[in-house]
Amino acid sequence: MARSISILGVLLLVNLVTPGALTISSEPGSQMGHRTSTATEIRMIDPGWWPTKGTLARDQYVGSEACGRCHQDIFGTQTNTPMAHAVKTATADAFTDVPQAMRFRAGAYDYSVSQTATGAEYSTTNGQQSASAALKWVFGDRQFGDTFLYQQNGVYFESRVSYYRALNGLDLTTGRTGFAPSRIETALGRRMSSDEPPLCFGCHSTASSTDGQFRPERMILGVTCEACHGPGAQHVAQMNLEHDGRTSTLIFNPARLGPADAADFCGACHRTSADVSLNPVTGIFVLRFPAYRLEQSRCWGSGDARLTCTACHDPHRARVRDASFYDKICLSCHSKASGGDAKGQVHTTATGKVSNHDCVSCHMPKYAISSMHTDFTDHKIGIHGDHFTE
Repeated sequence: MARSISILGVLLLVNLVTPGALTISSEPGSQMGHRTSTATEIRMIDPGWWPTKGTLARDQYVGSEACGRCHQDIFGTQTNTPMAHAVKTATADAFTDVPQAMRFRAGAYDYSVSQTATGAEYSTTNGQQSASAALKWVFGDRQFGDTFLYQQNGVYFESRVSYYRALNGLDLTTGRTGFAPSRIETALGRRMSSDEPPLCFGCHSTASSTDGQFRPERMILGVTCEACHGPGAQHVAQMNLEHDGRTSTLIFNPARLGPADAADFCGACHRTSADVSLNPVTGIFVLRFPAYRLEQSRCWGSGDARLTCTACHDPHRARVRDASFYDKICLSCHSKASGGDAKGQVHTTATGKVSNHDCVSCHMPKYAISSMHTDFTDHKIGIHGDHFTE
């Protein structure tokens, strides 16, 4: 779940592979900037705002309700997205619509998650020894499932089992299927290194790290407006004054980013191509990193600024699951009458020879990852077979 990238390794990769990648536009929202993927850790030390950056003061965050006073429609739809509910405190409300008691057996260990009046108790036993903990955090939106965190003596642990919606029950947490615990303590959960919780909370919440310190007790639950646009206090103050469109609004607008920067922006949590290269993931599991797969597409880098994550996905709205919804987006490029890109350049692109309907069902198919009990869309746009290939 976390990125474990060495800064030294990142710097060496940048110097050897992508000279100049440390140079970022002085106008952070401009169409200029990085032309190739950049590791997220480099973005963290670059100047300006970037998702998960935790250097700014907590009092600079005003909360989405302040944004909603002007942006009512966007606020209304964004709060209903899965991202807005990416992490929850493990209270009783976090376990609604799941079985009251869930049980699972893996090897010699029996596991259970049982709801209580205030939350849920997580336990395991091998018949001779037992261990338990009160769950503290629930990571996930229950779209696919939930993973649990608990604390012991101030240390964070990841539960060995997770809830999967397709099963309406428990199974081993992703990445834990090959681990055979030898002690009851490790059977209950995995001790997280000190750098992991800030990364996990950084991508599932807002303002969990501020003033350069990890302070989850002060965070805003879920991925909210300021997780992407940056702290809004100065923007709100500016907009409360007379504003004529020529003055700076003092807020970050990701829509102004060029394609490579835009993909890296989403990749701050969904993994950039550079992140994947530094922490190699192979096989079907690369489907979990849509920005990386998009950049593997033949049409990526062709100069058309329209090809970004937000060409298809509005971050302020829940993801549309109907394949036909995306046809008009595909045909905006792949049609004889398609217009130019943001620079006014006209691209000649092939139209579908078989059909102009449900384009993504063939060119961005879904593949099942059995250990995660769900399927993922392959964001590598191309001609695919029945079985996944990198």
